[in-house]
Amino acid sequence: MSSKISRVNMTEEIYRIVKEDILSHKLKSGEKINIDQLARTLEVSNIPIREALSRLQSEGYLHIIPFKGMFVNMMTLKDLNELFEIRLHLEPLAVEKAALIIPEDKLSRLNEDMIELQKNNSMQAASGLDTIMVMNSSIHGTILEYCDNSNLQGLVRGYIEQIQRYLTFIKLNLDIDNKNVEWSEHNNILQKLIKRDAKGASDAMTKHIKSSQKRTNVHFINTGG
Repeated sequence: MSSKISRVNMTEEIYRIVKEDILSHKLKSGEKINIDQLARTLEVSNIPIREALSRLQSEGYLHIIPFKGMFVNMMTLKDLNELFEIRLHLEPLAVEKAALIIPEDKLSRLNEDMIELQKNNSMQAASGLDTIMVMNSSIHGTILEYCDNSNLQGLVRGYIEQIQRYLTFIKLNLDIDNKNVEWSEHNNILQKLIKRDAKGASDAMTKHIKSSQKRTNVHFINTGG
């Protein structure tokens, strides 16, 4: 039993390492995964590596070409828009489910954090990507935490992570006007949540995801994607 637990933990750690390499583009789009090299580098057998890679394949990060091997999935505008399309259907649902559940003190802290983010000029200093990551973690993260559906939570987090791969590739550097737009869209969602307006918060989320898709498309195309 102990060896089985050890292998499960090992597989999870390999999964985390390879996934981070993909998200950070250490493993580049279209690159072949060298399983033997990974085994030597991580000093493990091929078995947990194959298990970890199989999980990453099921999540859309890798694909197999028969008789050639396993490769990191390419990033395309079509794929990016498909990810946003799925989020557009799932996240408004998550907002509606969470709107009446998120504790008052949690919403108050989020409101204070958002005010602080704008008031302290931290948005001027931070990169566009950093700004988006902060608000994704606080607003989107809280909504998923309280959506009362673990399957929905896991799906949305997975799609947000995949879009994060695109944002890291773009090395998003929004000007202050666009940062203020991002802030305003997230704040609109939050204010509807504070009012316990589930439909209003859901509509605000829909508007935000559509706008985010348009901005990300422009940056990805301009980066040569």
